[in-house]
Amino acid sequence: MRTQNAVKNISMSLISQVIIIILGFVSRKVFIDNLGAEYLGINGLLTNVLSMMVLIESGIGISIVYNLYKPLAENDRGKITALVHLYKKAYGILTIIMLGMSIILYPLLGKFMKTDTVIPEMVIVYAIFVTKNIVSYLNAYKWALINADQKGYLLARNNMIFQIITTIAKIFILKVTHNYLGFLFIELVIFIVQNMVNTYVVHKRYPYIRNKGRHKIDQDTKENINKNVKAMFFHNIGGYLVCSTDNILISTFIGVKIVGFYSNYTMVISQLSALLGPIVGGIGAGVGNLIATEDNRKVYDVFKTTYLISFWIYSFACIFLFNLLEPFINWWIGEGFLLDKITFFIILINFYLSGIRSVIGTFKSKAGLFVQDKYAPAVEGVINLGASLVLIKYFGLVGVFIGTTISTLAVPFWNQARILYRELFDIPVRKFFIKYAVYTLIMLGTGWITTGLCRIFTRGESFISLVVRGMICVIVINVIYMLVFFRTREFQYLMNVAKIQFKALQNKVVKYTQDKVMS
Repeated sequence: MRTQNAVKNISMSLISQVIIIILGFVSRKVFIDNLGAEYLGINGLLTNVLSMMVLIESGIGISIVYNLYKPLAENDRGKITALVHLYKKAYGILTIIMLGMSIILYPLLGKFMKTDTVIPEMVIVYAIFVTKNIVSYLNAYKWALINADQKGYLLARNNMIFQIITTIAKIFILKVTHNYLGFLFIELVIFIVQNMVNTYVVHKRYPYIRNKGRHKIDQDTKENINKNVKAMFFHNIGGYLVCSTDNILISTFIGVKIVGFYSNYTMVISQLSALLGPIVGGIGAGVGNLIATEDNRKVYDVFKTTYLISFWIYSFACIFLFNLLEPFINWWIGEGFLLDKITFFIILINFYLSGIRSVIGTFKSKAGLFVQDKYAPAVEGVINLGASLVLIKYFGLVGVFIGTTISTLAVPFWNQARILYRELFDIPVRKFFIKYAVYTLIMLGTGWITTGLCRIFTRGESFISLVVRGMICVIVINVIYMLVFFRTREFQYLMNVAKIQFKALQNKVVKYTQDKVMS
């Protein structure tokens, strides 16, 4: 059942993302053509400034979700309801705090914006961003429940439909009115309707969570939540300082327009991640259940296979982006929107480091290992911010991203793996780092071959050239990886799982056909 849910999550997410990605690129092109790069930068800046609100959340959500895995596996409705009600109450309080902080933060916005563009009705623009955050917080407990139960695919279709509607509506508004306020308002309205529809789905599947009676949580669970919340507070600080300060630094010291340029890179990278991520994410959705129900040896076998999948995906993405991203931006938006080559290279390094260690983070969080490194993310964040602030003065834009590289290598790169291997697997962590080094060398060799072939067989930045480059990357990278990894235990484990699922699908088709014949 766990594997079947993972397959459903993966397939539905992939279909959704392909459609959404195509519309997203069309929408971005229309946005830049009608409003310009500075509005794009302001859009990204406001998103990052308001993501500061994650600091008040303090990890309550993650800790409660971690405690949901076992009662969901055992169908303990009383405990599920108690945890969901706690989640709802906590986020209701946090929403009020967030609203107050957003009001206090508004007068400081001008300090973060280095721009000559005047945004009319800025207070309304800001209010729309804040309102969307509030709607997300008030509904967070519902999405946490259905995702913890590995039933996220039930909402994926709705989310896909609403995102398509949203994108088409925003394109229409921009084409007709060229108005940024209208662009944001239509997005907010549809987002509210989307949350209402998804709420109906969750309540229909879990009607018992609407029980108004008092639901008590046992003392052990309370202590676990309190302990993890304290630890996750520092994780949130570190996460914000690492992931959400780049746009603020670039806007403050260089200019909002460069934030717009950078956002085109991040959009392509994030869309590719969104397309590939469900493969790891779909498997990761079942990790909490796996850890709660299986022994450590089984968990470690799944981890090694997931790690190979993660490497395959993110190393492929890095090589693919190195060869296609900049030619694609020139073809898609036009000349004059590229960053310098060194900055681009450092961005890809950070993407690779972050992607490869995502599987470590998934298993670590699902195992509830928050306390062991509770101060590490804050230290990482301080190093990131400090290094970026110093380096941006000497090296400009690239200094911001070198700061991220330094902080990643200084703290989480080695520390998260150490904790996971010691606390969950009870295996020497050197095995992880040896494999990491081998995998990285394989990626560099594969990238060198692939890039050489792209340069030999393609010229210019036409659509045909992009297609040929893409085909070379897809074929060459996957053929090399297949030859290298085919005989490994991890690959064979993956193939066995695929065979089991294929046989189960065959049996379902046969049974369905027989039932039709009998009827």
